Amino acid sequence: MVLGDTLGVLLVALSTSLGWGLRGVWGHWWGATVPGAFCGMALYIAFGDMSSGWQVLIFGAAMAISVSLGGVLSYGRIVGYVKSQHDRSPAFGVFGLFLVGGLWGFFGGVGLGLLMTEVVYGFADLALWAVLASAGAFLFYKLLVVGLDLHLSPPRSDVWAAVLGGSVMSTAYFALWQMDAVVLQTATLGWLGFGGGFALGGLIHRRCSERGLEINSWKLMEHSVGFGGGLGLALSVVLNGGDLPTIEVPEAGLLVSLFVVLWLVPYMNTSNTFEQWLWNRIGRDLKGDSARVGPDGKPIGGIGRRAFALFQALALLSLLPFFHLAAGLIDRWTGMKRHLWPFLFLISFLTVLAIGRSGPDTSRRGLLVYAIFVAQALTCVVLALLI
Repeated sequence: MVLGDTLGVLLVALSTSLGWGLRGVWGHWWGATVPGAFCGMALYIAFGDMSSGWQVLIFGAAMAISVSLGGVLSYGRIVGYVKSQHDRSPAFGVFGLFLVGGLWGFFGGVGLGLLMTEVVYGFADLALWAVLASAGAFLFYKLLVVGLDLHLSPPRSDVWAAVLGGSVMSTAYFALWQMDAVVLQTATLGWLGFGGGFALGGLIHRRCSERGLEINSWKLMEHSVGFGGGLGLALSVVLNGGDLPTIEVPEAGLLVSLFVVLWLVPYMNTSNTFEQWLWNRIGRDLKGDSARVGPDGKPIGGIGRRAFALFQALALLSLLPFFHLAAGLIDRWTGMKRHLWPFLFLISFLTVLAIGRSGPDTSRRGLLVYAIFVAQALTCVVLALLI
């Protein structure tokens, strides 16, 4: 690879690594939109034609949605299998991490492949794919979990079977119906990158725990998932010529991309952060569990619920000025020259948000986590400016 490709691959790998480390702060599918958005924007900055900077948002939005499809998967107990012989063997744990990580990466790879491929997909084609994937998800869950009583990490959720079914049916659709080699390649490298990164990170986590190292090796494992996944997806672009196409979308598509990257992803994770902040302050979650009582012996919680409702109301009201400004931006932002600012803004905002979610952690482990976040964010900024 030439120097430009090498820097591009490194930007994508580090951006996705940072995103997955931040995802560990929020969890769930809304947290998984963060590495997806980082990865998509970094991919276009590294390998796209920046004369049309709107593409940064298009790729960011598409990858945020694609990667979030695997964000519902549970892996906490699987990591425990890697560390010990309890319940399941370490080998089973490594297999489980490769499976779960691969399922995250598969749909991220499919999303990237659909953006790269020369095959033209109409609405009916994508609808058929969605129906087949949904049917596969339902059938695989009923077969593997309900019928054969297979459980990956009981008593945790077995939604892995549904995501696996969707992946199998998607593979059949793109291989047998569309014969789209590009999507199959990006999906495969996405699986290998995310799955391999997760399995390797789990082994590193085990070794760090065995040696009693005073670092947050769990967080290093999460960074490993993102680095491997970003590396796999970036290499899939290089193997396909190293240039990403310009996606032609109507103004409504530009508006949706702007909304997903600059409103929806920040909002969902800010909402989760605000809820955690209220929990830290008033000592109970918004469902009323684990209540802390006040001097009068009554549970504290009314203020927290009202504050949370106010936050959601303000978020709802912000949609009107956001779409008004976005509509005007579409007319003025053609061939934008300051194409990096959405990427720089999202990385900066979400890094600060993640650090502040649970309050300051001044322990050695906590400070190291923050230092890695900041170092990766700054490195991504520098690489984006250099490319």
